Amino acid sequence: MLSMTPSEKKTIDTMRALAMDAVQAAKSGHPGTPVALSPVAYVLYNERLKYDPNRPNWPGRDRFILSIGHASTLIYSALHLAGVRALDENGRPTDRPAVSLDDLKSFRQLGSRCAGHPEYGRVEGVEMTTGPLGAGVATSVGFAMANNWLADRYNKPGYKLFDSNVYALCGDGCMMEGISSEAAKFLPFFPAL
Repeated sequence: MLSMTPSEKKTIDTMRALAMDAVQAAKSGHPGTPVALSPVAYVLYNERLKYDPNRPNWPGRDRFILSIGHASTLIYSALHLAGVRALDENGRPTDRPAVSLDDLKSFRQLGSRCAGHPEYGRVEGVEMTTGPLGAGVATSVGFAMANNWLADRYNKPGYKLFDSNVYALCGDGCMMEGISSEAAKFLPFFPAL
Protein backbone atom coordinates (compact mmCIF):
# COMPACT_ATOMS: atom_id res chain seq x y z
CA MET A 1 0.00 0.00 0.00
CA LEU A 2 2.13 2.85 -1.31
CA SER A 3 -0.52 5.50 -1.05
CA MET A 4 -3.71 5.48 0.94
CA THR A 5 -6.91 7.42 0.98
CA PRO A 6 -7.85 9.53 3.99
CA SER A 7 -10.46 6.88 4.87
CA GLU A 8 -7.88 4.08 4.80
CA LYS A 9 -5.48 6.11 6.93
CA LYS A 10 -8.22 6.89 9.43
CA THR A 11 -9.19 3.21 9.68
CA ILE A 12 -5.58 2.12 10.21
CA ASP A 13 -5.03 4.86 12.80
CA THR A 14 -8.24 3.75 14.54
CA MET A 15 -6.97 0.16 14.68
CA ARG A 16 -3.75 1.42 16.21
CA ALA A 17 -5.57 3.57 18.76
CA LEU A 18 -7.88 0.71 19.77
CA ALA A 19 -4.88 -1.57 20.29
CA MET A 20 -2.97 1.00 22.32
CA ASP A 21 -6.00 1.98 24.41
CA ALA A 22 -6.81 -1.66 25.22
CA VAL A 23 -3.26 -2.38 26.39
CA GLN A 24 -3.12 0.88 28.36
CA ALA A 25 -6.45 0.20 30.09
CA ALA A 26 -5.34 -3.32 31.02
CA LYS A 27 -1.91 -2.12 32.15
CA SER A 28 -0.75 -5.30 30.48
CA GLY A 29 -0.01 -6.49 26.97
CA HIS A 30 2.00 -5.52 23.93
CA PRO A 31 0.98 -2.55 21.76
CA GLY A 32 4.02 -2.45 19.45
CA THR A 33 3.20 -5.30 17.10
CA PRO A 34 -0.49 -4.39 16.67
CA VAL A 35 0.48 -0.77 15.97
CA ALA A 36 3.12 -1.83 13.42
CA LEU A 37 0.94 -4.45 11.72
CA SER A 38 -2.32 -2.49 11.52
CA PRO A 39 -1.74 -1.69 7.82
CA VAL A 40 -1.22 -5.41 7.15
CA ALA A 41 -4.44 -6.33 8.97
CA TYR A 42 -6.28 -3.57 7.10
CA VAL A 43 -5.16 -4.94 3.72
CA LEU A 44 -6.01 -8.51 4.78
CA TYR A 45 -9.54 -7.69 5.90
CA ASN A 46 -10.33 -5.22 3.12
CA GLU A 47 -8.48 -6.54 0.07
CA ARG A 48 -7.52 -10.18 0.57
CA LEU A 49 -9.63 -12.21 2.97
CA LYS A 50 -12.71 -13.88 1.58
CA TYR A 51 -15.18 -13.83 4.48
CA ASP A 52 -18.67 -12.71 5.40
CA PRO A 53 -18.79 -10.55 8.56
CA ASN A 54 -22.46 -11.49 8.96
CA ARG A 55 -21.65 -15.22 8.79
CA PRO A 56 -18.27 -15.63 10.49
CA ASN A 57 -18.67 -19.43 10.55
CA TRP A 58 -19.19 -19.72 6.76
CA PRO A 59 -17.26 -22.88 5.76
CA GLY A 60 -15.86 -21.36 2.54
CA ARG A 61 -14.11 -18.46 4.27
CA ASP A 62 -10.40 -17.77 4.19
CA ARG A 63 -8.64 -18.29 7.51
CA PHE A 64 -6.45 -15.74 9.28
CA ILE A 65 -4.18 -17.18 11.95
CA LEU A 66 -2.42 -14.77 14.28
CA SER A 67 0.50 -16.89 15.42
CA ILE A 68 1.93 -13.97 17.38
CA GLY A 69 -0.76 -14.34 20.03
CA HIS A 70 0.59 -11.57 22.22
CA ALA A 71 -0.49 -9.17 19.45
CA SER A 72 -4.12 -10.13 20.05
CA THR A 73 -5.38 -6.55 20.05
CA LEU A 74 -4.56 -6.53 16.32
CA ILE A 75 -7.15 -9.19 15.53
CA TYR A 76 -9.66 -7.80 18.05
CA SER A 77 -9.53 -4.30 16.55
CA ALA A 78 -9.67 -5.71 13.00
CA LEU A 79 -12.73 -7.83 13.84
CA HIS A 80 -14.40 -4.83 15.48
CA LEU A 81 -13.80 -2.52 12.52
CA ALA A 82 -14.70 -5.21 9.96
CA GLY A 83 -18.11 -5.53 11.61
CA VAL A 84 -17.85 -9.27 12.29
CA ARG A 85 -20.99 -10.43 14.09
CA ALA A 86 -21.26 -12.61 17.19
CA LEU A 87 -23.05 -15.95 16.98
CA ASP A 88 -25.73 -17.30 19.29
CA GLU A 89 -25.54 -20.67 21.08
CA ASN A 90 -26.86 -22.37 17.91
CA GLY A 91 -24.22 -20.82 15.65
CA ARG A 92 -26.58 -18.26 14.11
CA PRO A 93 -25.45 -14.64 13.61
CA THR A 94 -26.78 -12.05 16.03
CA ASP A 95 -26.99 -8.26 15.93
CA ARG A 96 -24.09 -8.05 18.43
CA PRO A 97 -20.55 -7.42 17.23
CA ALA A 98 -18.04 -10.22 17.79
CA VAL A 99 -15.84 -7.61 19.48
CA SER A 100 -17.51 -4.52 20.91
CA LEU A 101 -15.79 -1.41 22.23
CA ASP A 102 -16.68 -2.60 25.73
CA ASP A 103 -14.97 -5.91 24.97
CA LEU A 104 -11.84 -4.03 23.93
CA LYS A 105 -12.03 -1.89 27.08
CA SER A 106 -12.04 -5.08 29.18
CA PHE A 107 -9.03 -6.58 27.35
CA ARG A 108 -7.09 -9.04 29.53
CA GLN A 109 -9.63 -8.84 32.35
CA LEU A 110 -11.19 -11.89 33.97
CA GLY A 111 -14.18 -13.05 31.90
CA SER A 112 -13.42 -10.74 28.97
CA ARG A 113 -14.08 -11.94 25.43
CA CYS A 114 -10.75 -10.30 24.59
CA ALA A 115 -8.24 -12.52 26.33
CA GLY A 116 -4.52 -11.75 26.37
CA HIS A 117 -4.04 -14.28 23.56
CA PRO A 118 -6.76 -15.08 21.00
CA GLU A 119 -8.92 -18.00 22.08
CA TYR A 120 -10.92 -20.09 19.62
CA GLY A 121 -14.59 -20.31 20.56
CA ARG A 122 -14.53 -17.13 22.63
CA VAL A 123 -14.60 -14.62 19.76
CA GLU A 124 -15.98 -15.20 16.28
CA GLY A 125 -13.27 -14.65 13.68
CA VAL A 126 -10.55 -16.16 15.84
CA GLU A 127 -9.69 -19.39 14.03
CA MET A 128 -7.47 -20.92 16.72
CA THR A 129 -6.10 -20.33 20.19
CA THR A 130 -2.56 -19.01 19.95
CA GLY A 131 -0.07 -18.51 22.69
CA PRO A 132 2.77 -21.00 22.43
CA LEU A 133 5.25 -19.64 19.91
CA GLY A 134 5.07 -21.40 16.56
CA ALA A 135 1.70 -23.07 17.21
CA GLY A 136 -0.07 -20.78 14.75
CA VAL A 137 2.56 -21.35 12.07
CA ALA A 138 2.27 -25.12 12.37
CA THR A 139 -1.51 -25.06 12.51
CA SER A 140 -1.74 -22.78 9.47
CA VAL A 141 0.18 -25.42 7.50
CA GLY A 142 -2.35 -27.99 8.74
CA PHE A 143 -5.28 -25.72 7.74
CA ALA A 144 -3.77 -25.31 4.26
CA MET A 145 -3.22 -29.06 3.91
CA ALA A 146 -6.83 -29.68 4.93
CA ASN A 147 -8.05 -27.13 2.37
CA ASN A 148 -6.04 -28.87 -0.36
CA TRP A 149 -7.39 -32.27 0.67
CA LEU A 150 -10.98 -31.01 0.61
CA ALA A 151 -10.46 -29.37 -2.79
CA ASP A 152 -8.89 -32.53 -4.27
CA ARG A 153 -11.66 -34.71 -2.91
CA TYR A 154 -14.78 -32.60 -3.51
CA ASN A 155 -14.11 -29.98 -6.19
CA LYS A 156 -15.41 -30.98 -9.60
CA PRO A 157 -15.01 -29.23 -12.97
CA GLY A 158 -17.26 -26.18 -12.80
CA TYR A 159 -17.95 -26.69 -9.05
CA LYS A 160 -15.27 -25.23 -6.83
CA LEU A 161 -16.58 -25.84 -3.34
CA PHE A 162 -13.23 -25.47 -1.61
CA ASP A 163 -10.89 -22.71 -2.73
CA SER A 164 -10.13 -20.83 0.47
CA ASN A 165 -6.74 -19.52 1.55
CA VAL A 166 -4.93 -19.48 4.87
CA TYR A 167 -3.07 -16.37 5.97
CA ALA A 168 -0.77 -16.36 8.99
CA LEU A 169 1.16 -13.63 10.74
CA CYS A 170 4.10 -14.76 12.81
CA GLY A 171 7.03 -13.20 14.56
CA ASP A 172 10.66 -14.05 14.93
CA GLY A 173 9.91 -15.97 18.12
CA CYS A 174 7.50 -18.21 16.18
CA MET A 175 10.15 -18.88 13.56
CA MET A 176 12.73 -19.85 16.20
CA GLU A 177 10.55 -22.68 17.47
CA GLY A 178 11.18 -26.13 16.08
CA ILE A 179 7.50 -26.75 15.43
CA SER A 180 7.49 -24.03 12.74
CA SER A 181 10.35 -25.48 10.72
CA GLU A 182 9.06 -29.01 11.24
CA ALA A 183 5.64 -28.03 9.85
CA ALA A 184 7.30 -26.21 6.94
CA LYS A 185 8.96 -29.48 5.92
CA PHE A 186 5.53 -30.59 4.66
CA LEU A 187 5.36 -27.75 2.14
CA PRO A 188 7.37 -29.45 -0.66
CA PHE A 189 4.79 -32.24 -0.66
CA PHE A 190 1.98 -29.72 -1.27
CA PRO A 191 3.15 -27.45 -4.09
CA ALA A 192 -0.09 -25.45 -4.07
CA LEU A 193 0.61 -24.16 -0.55
